[in-house]
Amino acid sequence: MSRLEARGVGLRYGRREALGAVDAVVAPGSILGIIGPNGSGKSSLLRVLSGIRRPDAGQVLVDGRPLAGLADRERGRTIAFVPQETHPAFPIRVREMVLLGRAPHVGPFGWEGPADLRAAHEAMRRTETLDLAERPLDQLSGGERQRVVLARALAQEAPILLLDEPTAFLDLRHAVVLLDLVRDLAREGRSVGLVVHDLNLASMYCDRLLLLSRGAVVAEGTPDEVLTWVRLCSVYGTELYVAPNDVTGKTVVLPLSKEHLERLHRGPRA
Repeated sequence: MSRLEARGVGLRYGRREALGAVDAVVAPGSILGIIGPNGSGKSSLLRVLSGIRRPDAGQVLVDGRPLAGLADRERGRTIAFVPQETHPAFPIRVREMVLLGRAPHVGPFGWEGPADLRAAHEAMRRTETLDLAERPLDQLSGGERQRVVLARALAQEAPILLLDEPTAFLDLRHAVVLLDLVRDLAREGRSVGLVVHDLNLASMYCDRLLLLSRGAVVAEGTPDEVLTWVRLCSVYGTELYVAPNDVTGKTVVLPLSKEHLERLHRGPRA
């Protein structure tokens, strides 16, 4: 079990500020959802948290230790990262792709042993990709490929899991299956942080939410605390319907079309 924390993190791309003094905590046993409109800094924050990008200000800590001080293999054993898209530079089969997740444990010149093969098999079982094991990765659909990349991350057996829009290419069933698995992993003690665009999925699965806008934190707290009508309409710049779901009790967020807005402003018919 490991705790990942960003303290006053700032990041720039040239003259553009992507993040400004952002604080965030990815805690053991819970899911932190990072939400916000396009260009708000969600993926940038995840890259900083994963160590892919070093912040221009502030620092990232793993159990109180600077992430920047960890060697590559130690970081690989601690943090698993699932990007939005993966395009290997060479042809590779699914089983080989998943086994790449064992690299921090095997080393650059080692061979996979029985424990590595078991970890890869279990990762594919949990992500429903065992039937794809011998398929070339470049012949899979976007959704299938995303599940394989998650399997690779699970094979790392890292205590911290970071995912950048993991449901972007998935149909409804596989999106629910994947997020059910992610929630199970958190309940098993992993620290999970994910970027998610679908606010309804964020409400249903995340323990806490971090709402970003223009690289700054607008709100942080439970889904019910963060997903308020006034705040969301302001941040997303559009009119929304925000109310509890009768079945789940979770907050539901729906955009309103032009037709619904006109009907809303007209009021009830006389």
